[in-house]
Parts: sequence; C-alpha cells; structure tokens
Amino acid sequence: MSAAAMSSETRQTLTLYRALKNCGGEAELAKALDVSVESLSRWLTGHEAPSVKVYMAALSLVATGRIKRAKST
Repeated sequence: MSAAAMSSETRQTLTLYRALKNCGGEAELAKALDVSVESLSRWLTGHEAPSVKVYMAALSLVATGRIKRAKST
C-alpha cells in the first residue's frame, strides 16, 4: 500500500485492499463488484467512498475468500 493510500486508510479502503488481494488485481475485483476500474481506483486511493452495497459485497469477498478459492480449482 502506498503512502498516499495509507494516509486515506479507512475501514472501506482496508476492506477493498483485502478483497483486491483475494481477487488478484483491480480488473478482477472491479468485475467481481460489478463496478468500473476507475471507480474502484478512486475508492482504493480514498478520493471517494464506495456505496454501502459495494462495501458489503467487498466484505463478503473478504469473508468468504470466494474469488481466491475459485481460481485455485
């Protein structure tokens, strides 16, 4: 995580970064959340906050590890 991202660290950004790690990249996470890569990038940098719906979906990805497991099969 970059210094700029660290200064904008929130529960939402931390959750998104964990989901990003599970998914393997921004494009994969954006697809899993059904959002644009551009929107995801703004949320990851803390410039904007994701909607509650997107945040809950990211929490679900982190909690279940669904993407990571699906790729390993």
